[in-house]
Amino acid sequence: MAIAFALLVSAAGDDTGAEFEYIDTIQAQSMELARAGDAFRDVLSRLQRLGRDEFVTVIESVSRDIETGLAFVEGEPPTERYESVRSVYKQALVTWQSGITGYRDAVLLAADQPQSFAVTDVMASALAEIRAGDSLYADLVEVMASPDLPQPPAPMVAVTLMPAGGNIWSLAGAYIDSARSPNNELALRPGLAVAMVTSDPAWQVDISNQAVIPATNSVVFSVVINNKGNVASVVDQLVITLTGGSEPVRQQISIDPLEPGQQVTIVAEAVDVVPGGVYEVAAALAISENDSDFSDNMISVQFTINDE
Repeated sequence: MAIAFALLVSAAGDDTGAEFEYIDTIQAQSMELARAGDAFRDVLSRLQRLGRDEFVTVIESVSRDIETGLAFVEGEPPTERYESVRSVYKQALVTWQSGITGYRDAVLLAADQPQSFAVTDVMASALAEIRAGDSLYADLVEVMASPDLPQPPAPMVAVTLMPAGGNIWSLAGAYIDSARSPNNELALRPGLAVAMVTSDPAWQVDISNQAVIPATNSVVFSVVINNKGNVASVVDQLVITLTGGSEPVRQQISIDPLEPGQQVTIVAEAVDVVPGGVYEVAAALAISENDSDFSDNMISVQFTINDE
């Protein structure tokens, strides 16, 4: 195919040869955009399990291919009859660029700010622009197939960046949910979790699967906290509450910042108990900022103190 194209160019006049070179450049860029579109859609199909670095890398790769095309269409076409080709190609690239950038911003905003509702509009707008870019590229293929223009040795490749068909708002909601999945690592936020609660004296599990502490008049609770997120935490509070006595006993303890993967054991003050009593201890984090998973911020254990 390349040899045939070279023969066409060499046999043509100066203007026609320049036109064929123009066509060849657009075809080559379209093939790169088609591959970028495949990679983009593949990554989005795995959004629920994706890491931030991989997502950003693919988005940047697509953006570079679009920018290459935009740099090309800044130049003048070889002849006046290719002005329409240049114009439609530029519109497709500009629209894609806006859509891809908006999609990136929407995904990262949804992941970093799980309580934000405004992100739905950002996502829907981005998807609409990506779909419009696909439509404009289809128009480009039609323009280049015009009998008034020299025809390339091979037809233009199809380029589709839109990740899926269907209603824009339904898709926007689905992608936002995927971006906020606890199974991915898209968000830049800490992930403090209550990993374990232990007691001293240590509780044992009886045949009824109930926690039982040997006879005692006081218990010391220890709570293991770890950071499952991908950035350091800030100073947060751990609240340990014991119920079952005459009045609830509440202790609040500050937790110093933890790096990702770091853990700390918080030892509370001793609390009074009565042999034979049934109690419940709850260790809960009072998170002051975003957290990667609020579902692991508390553990509660019901237990019995053995009679003397």
